[in-house]
Amino acid sequence: MSGDPTASTPTDQDPSDPAQLVTTAPVTTGEIAEFLRHLTHLRVSGRSDDPAARAAFMARKTELFTRLATDPLTPTSTPTTERRTS
Repeated sequence: MSGDPTASTPTDQDPSDPAQLVTTAPVTTGEIAEFLRHLTHLRVSGRSDDPAARAAFMARKTELFTRLATDPLTPTSTPTTERRTS
């Protein structure tokens, strides 16, 4: 595994093509990791000022967050921080 968060892996999808990312399947931890890798890539590469790159990222973000919001397995309540003693 590379220590570089922007390093490509064999399972990476092209972050500039949001059409590849459309699915109705539940969001996976791998997709969240790839989304965060994409965000990091935009920030460190200086492409965050590129309108096309930003639009592709925003489309990906919208699709991912929409799927999270509509997934019946996504928790809707805030986890409690208090400990149970019983």
